Amino acid sequence: MCDAAVRVVDEAGADVVARCHVADGPLARLVGLLGTPDLADVEGLWLERCGSVHTAGMRIPIACAFLDGSGRVLRVVDRLPPWRAARAKGAVSVVETRAGGMRGVAVGDRLVRRPA
Repeated sequence: MCDAAVRVVDEAGADVVARCHVADGPLARLVGLLGTPDLADVEGLWLERCGSVHTAGMRIPIACAFLDGSGRVLRVVDRLPPWRAARAKGAVSVVETRAGGMRGVAVGDRLVRRPA
């Protein structure tokens, strides 16, 4: 994963992902979570300039929230198994967590990054 870590919070300031790494470069986005054996409940990855994800080569199912430019959730996929893909029209960022990590996140919610 990437070195930078932030918190992802909802509009009320509640943690959605307590330790979220940011993949904002082409190589970091390409690698993403590949090779990650598992994620802790509080861990995730924020992919910048990204509107679709895949789990080819992944060992674990993941959860994804697709965000527009203002951080509004366009789509939530709570369980994306290995060797699948998902996307959302208009998405510019994706937040990935372990499967089940997006419970409580709904379309229309706004997610923002805060210092860890």
